[in-house]
Amino acid sequence: MKVAAMSNSDLAELLFDSTQAMFNSGTPLMHRVVPKDKPAEVFAHYPKGDATNPSTGSRYFYHCHPPGQRIDGEHGHFHIFFERSAMPDGTKPIMDRPPIKLKKGKKRANVVHIAALSVSLEGLPMQWFTTNRWVTDEWVHAAKDIVPMLDRYDMRGSKKGDPLVNDWVTAMVGLAREDIAKILRERDVALRDDPEGKDKSLEMLSALPISLEELLARA
Repeated sequence: MKVAAMSNSDLAELLFDSTQAMFNSGTPLMHRVVPKDKPAEVFAHYPKGDATNPSTGSRYFYHCHPPGQRIDGEHGHFHIFFERSAMPDGTKPIMDRPPIKLKKGKKRANVVHIAALSVSLEGLPMQWFTTNRWVTDEWVHAAKDIVPMLDRYDMRGSKKGDPLVNDWVTAMVGLAREDIAKILRERDVALRDDPEGKDKSLEMLSALPISLEELLARA
């Protein structure tokens, strides 16, 4: 699946424009992701059914953990994926999906987890992190297979999710390609201690704080 990569200057402009548009509208990021008239439901996916872009195989959802399970100052985080069908032909996972039992009537997504993006209580990006396989029920692909695809991640045009949030997520992933690559490689090393991805004591495998100033400086 071939998608034209955006330049860093285009990505920085997209991040700035989407952020500015949210500010000007009076409806910031968090109120576009989670309904502002009621608190976020713990572990519920926002948007319901996830935001997906079939033309690029890109996907995300946002959710919140109970307060005792969040990092300090976090509201929630985006889980960012590629559809498994978007992976190049011949690319094989380093481990298959874990045998997680689903609730009755719930469909299983065939996904490859890229990274998660923590958001603060004020709606600002905090850190990137990766998780173990049991957390996301994913098909785990090695960093070497995911990293070359990061410039293809594009949520613009998705039928679900707020359009400005979709732009914002697209820009964040694009500008942070080298940071995501770093934590994916660190994740692969951490997985050597849990080759089946089932160890519940290993949840967050790597993390990296986000500096918006540094991201925008890459333009």
